[in-house]
This record gives sequence, structure tokens and C-alpha cells, in this order.
Amino acid sequence: MKKRLLYITHHKLDENNGGCNASKGFLRCFAAFFDEGTVICHDMADASPYIPSHFKFCPMQDRRSKVRKLFDMYRGVINGHYYFVREHLRENRYDVVVIDHTFTGAGLPAYIKRTGAQLITIHHNVERDYLRDNSKERPLLYRFPFLYFSKKAERDCLRLSNVNLTVTAHDADVFRFWCPDSHIHPWGIFEFRPVEAPVPEPKKEERTFVITGSLYFRQSLVPIIDFVRRYWPLVLQACPAAKLIISGRNPSDELKKAENEVAGVTIIPNPDKIVHVVQRANYYICPIYSGSGLKLRILDGLRQGLPILCHEVAANGYERVADSGCLFTYHDEASFMQALEKLMNVSVNPEQVFQSYKDCFSSEAGQKLLGEILRQEHIL
Repeated sequence: MKKRLLYITHHKLDENNGGCNASKGFLRCFAAFFDEGTVICHDMADASPYIPSHFKFCPMQDRRSKVRKLFDMYRGVINGHYYFVREHLRENRYDVVVIDHTFTGAGLPAYIKRTGAQLITIHHNVERDYLRDNSKERPLLYRFPFLYFSKKAERDCLRLSNVNLTVTAHDADVFRFWCPDSHIHPWGIFEFRPVEAPVPEPKKEERTFVITGSLYFRQSLVPIIDFVRRYWPLVLQACPAAKLIISGRNPSDELKKAENEVAGVTIIPNPDKIVHVVQRANYYICPIYSGSGLKLRILDGLRQGLPILCHEVAANGYERVADSGCLFTYHDEASFMQALEKLMNVSVNPEQVFQSYKDCFSSEAGQKLLGEILRQEHIL
């Protein structure tokens, strides 16, 4: 029996950032199992590269005024999908509805279930942890209702979904503790493009480390500055000739100040292609120590066959990569020195690192695991 799928996301699929790329990968995996489907997301000039050819594209339009949006915020309507999706479902019927990110589904799970559809929610992170680290970026008038109703949306999705998918086993454990009766499965994050082996670039003998990320975003910026001031001097003690490249969008003045204070650090702002920066390095570092979900920037290093040194929080979701000897973790200065020694004496080669990445994060890997989950939960 053929089933119709509705896939709803608030991400702009034509943008190039972690959340958007994750959603493109999720959509590609689901499209492999449904012959007919519709995607609701923000409008795009050209949707063809991102919407599966056998799916329809239904651009979400939010024509509310700023005053109406503020009023709605205090009623629990924290995004424009609330009205648009309800209207769409009054005229269309689906067998399965996927909510990509709990924020997208605010106020919708109960309504969707009343249509008779099976509901699947993809949790990009644990909202409690994400909002704790990033809520200060929102204006005060929006902040408090947004915090409350974002967490409520997460609880509603957990409670009412037929299947809840998480990007890490850690997030799944948190949700199972909160909602032991819910159907929760760790899934992962997967590439939306075919995985191609990197072209080896000649490297100098010097030890070059690289960090990439959004250099203005608080959850990335604070740990990077902490790494430069607290841990990078330890690297220089072990290897005085070591160099650290930090590259990403819009580096803050505080990060530029740290660059000038510590030897061996170079910032490359707003590169045309981050891959060219990563290819210059021997090792990849991810110092992020807060939030939940999967730290997508680690994939920048794995794609190029680089072994990884990261904070233990950032390792969530990369357990199989660590087991293969391609990733090493730390949580303080002592454990950092131990992990650094292992990293600089790593026995795996770039081809082995890349194969570990491909086995875990290719679209084929995501489809295989998704198929197992959907059959187990009688969705397929």
C-alpha cells in the first residue's frame, strides 16, 4: 500500500548551514521510502536541487505583521507554520506527517493526529539545553514566551508522536527519562549529497590544527575563545611550532583580540570554501562544550580524513568514529594532554578516517537505519 507523506520544516533549504543541511539529509532519507509526498518549508527561488523530484513543493508563507507575531507569541504561536499547516491539512490528507524540529510543530501535534495521520518528529537537539545557551540572542519581549512555548512544543511532540527520532543516543536517553512511554529512537544526521572521497592535498611537516564554525554565534564563540586562551598554550608546550587556523563567518572582535594575544593563531574570516581551509590542516579541533544535538562542524574534518580532537560534550553522536580510533576527547587540562598525545601519534590514515565518516553519515547509512525504525514501528 502506497502512503502519502507530508514533510514540514522551518529551515530554509537553500541556505548552507548546519541545521539546513541536516534537514536536507533527513528529507532525502524519508523520500527513499515514500512514492508520493509534499514538502512545506520557506519559499525558495529554485527548489529543484533540494526537493525530491517525486515530491511536491508547497512554499510556506507567513503574512502576519510584526504586531500580530508578537501577539501570537503570547498565545503559543511561535512561527507561521501553525496557521499554514492547519489550512493545508483541511484540504489535503496524508498517511504520515514528519515534523522536522519541534519548533516547527508548535501547536500542531494534536491537530495532526486528529486527521488520522501517523506523526513522526525529528528532534535536532534537547530544547532545554539549546535554549539555555542561546536564548539571550532574542529580544526580551519575545524571549520569555518563546522559551516557554518552545519547551511545550518539545513535550507535545514527545508525547503525541508515533515515533520520535533524535540525532544522538544522549538526546534519546534524556527524552526517555522525561517520557518513558514515548517511542524514541536515536537516528543521526546524514549527508544530503553523495559522499565522495577527498582529494589528498600535500601538507607541510608542521603540525597544523583547524577549527571551523560560526565565529559570531555564542554557542561556538565562547568555547573557541576559551580553547585559544586555556588549551592552545598547552599545545605549544608540546609542539612549539604548531599552528592553529580558525575559520568561519563574521569573527567577533573578542576573538580577534584573543588571536593577537596568543602565538600561532590565525583567523581566516568568511572563506569562499571552508573545505580549502580544512585541507591545509593535519588535525581538526571541536572545542564546543555546551548544548545538545550533534556538532556538525566535526564533519568538516572527517570529510577530509582528519583525526578529531574534541570536548567530550561534542563527541555525542560520534561514538562509532571514536571506537574506530579517529576521534579523541577531553574535559580538562589533564585529559586534554592525554588526548593530544594520542592524536599526534594516531595510527589511522586519512582513508580510514573517511571510511569511518562514510559508514556513519552517508545518506545510505541514514536510509538503512530509518527503514529499520519505520518497519519496527509499523509505519511502513
